Formats: sequence, structure tokens, C-alpha cells
Amino acid sequence: MTIRIRLFNQNDKKFILSLIERFSEFDLPEWRSSHEINRTNKKKLENAIKNPKLESAIYVGEDENGKSVGFIHLEAQIDYFSGEKLGYIADIAVDKAFERKGIGKSLLKTGEEWAKQRGYKLMWLYVFSGNTRAKAIYKNLGYEEEVVKLVKRIK
Repeated sequence: MTIRIRLFNQNDKKFILSLIERFSEFDLPEWRSSHEINRTNKKKLENAIKNPKLESAIYVGEDENGKSVGFIHLEAQIDYFSGEKLGYIADIAVDKAFERKGIGKSLLKTGEEWAKQRGYKLMWLYVFSGNTRAKAIYKNLGYEEEVVKLVKRIK
């Protein structure tokens, strides 16, 4: 399968929002609900589409027929420890029908190139601990754990 990665345009909004549920299709912590995650991600992505940040980008992957198959949303962030700008993968999702075809990897490589062109030395993202498949992909591409967030539900 040949994948073409291009910058987002307003015609991609419906496709991007159609992938919202991909952000909660795994074992979630008991204190999180898919409804909460999907609602928050939808609101955040709608805002990113409507009011893009200056140092951000959304890329869409297409197959050889021009069908949208995935996207990545990138932002610049400031590193807490060094104060330097770095690349942040705010969102990445692939259409379920196109999983395991290298689309996620292509989108991540595009994100890394975006960060490299801006002189960023680090790229980072959040991933739920229960999202084992995504964690394996990231690890395979050289992403490493740096800080682990620990949570305790107070009853």
C-alpha cells in the first residue's frame, strides 16, 4: 500500500472527527470512561482545526486512491527541564480498516521530520498504559518512557 502524507485542509474535519473513538478503544483505567475521553478529544480537535496554534500542524495520510486513512496532530511545547522547544504529538489515529499497514509509522516519521525541520531535539506524547499496541509501536520506533504518571483514586 502506498501512503501519501499531506497537510490537513478544512475538508478533512469530518474524517478526523470520525476517528475520535479510536482514542478509547483499549482497556481504560476504572476512573476514566470512553465517553469522557471521546468528548474531551473531540472538543480539543475541533478547536485545533478551527483555531490552529502558530507552531502546530495536522497531517493526513491517504491511500493510493486518495482515501483518508489516518492523521497526526503536532504542536510545539516547552520542555519542563531544559526550557527548549520540542515536538509534541497531540493526537494520532489510524482508521481501523487500515491498521497494520504502516500508516501510523509513516505519520510518526512525518511528525519527526516536522520537529527536525524546526530544530527540536525531542519528540514526545502521552499514551494510556492500557494501550499496549500503541506502546509497542512507539517503542519499536525508538520512543522511551521518561516520566510515569501514577494515579490513585480517592474514595
